[in-house]
Amino acid sequence: MCLYRLAICEDSDAVRGELHTLCGDILSAAGVEHSIVDFTSAQQLEAVLREQPNPFDLLLLDIQMEGMTGMELARSLRRHGDRVSIVFVTGCEDYLPQGYSVQPIQFLLKPVSREALAQALHTDLELNHKPKTVVLRIGGKTVRLPLAEIRYIESYNHRILVHQAEAERTYLLSLTDFEKQLPPGQFCRCHNSYLVNMAYVEEIGRTQLSLRGGVRLPVGRAYYKSLQSAFIHYMNR
Repeated sequence: MCLYRLAICEDSDAVRGELHTLCGDILSAAGVEHSIVDFTSAQQLEAVLREQPNPFDLLLLDIQMEGMTGMELARSLRRHGDRVSIVFVTGCEDYLPQGYSVQPIQFLLKPVSREALAQALHTDLELNHKPKTVVLRIGGKTVRLPLAEIRYIESYNHRILVHQAEAERTYLLSLTDFEKQLPPGQFCRCHNSYLVNMAYVEEIGRTQLSLRGGVRLPVGRAYYKSLQSAFIHYMNR
């Protein structure tokens, strides 16, 4: 995944600092490489947005601020065709109805909880920034595979066998090297010889797991706990 760039626009030093820390902790725990830039006013953020093309992936905007409000900035961005993701932070629910016109990812009520903020960030990552394909560089060739079509990957005779929804493809690549090129959170090792797409998992047992369509894969003893944890995390995003 490319660098995930956040801007936090909040005129309260305490709230801004807390949001910065929480965002950093949540994204680091999810393995998302990121940068966070703080702004104390909407005017300050607007100046940067005018000077640089698409400098941020997500804006956390306080709705009520002195001078230009976060709502006014959001409306200005949308009028000019800017589709940057927006999460509103507010201490008053009265602003919620008017805010939907700018299509925010979410509203967060102060004091912002870690759980609510994590849900907003993961929602934006899932909707707008999750890689749709994996690109393999094998010898002098470049191969692009749609992630949604990959059910599981099997290590076989120093090669990998990629089991897709409608086909199977073999590549001269190790399972470990293939795993390094996958986005975090969607695929998990269930056995020395298998990587599985969490989207296809239906049930996990001590010695095997079931995929949609009836396929069963072995679960190695060393991978059982990490597999369970990865599956729960994936389902609760």
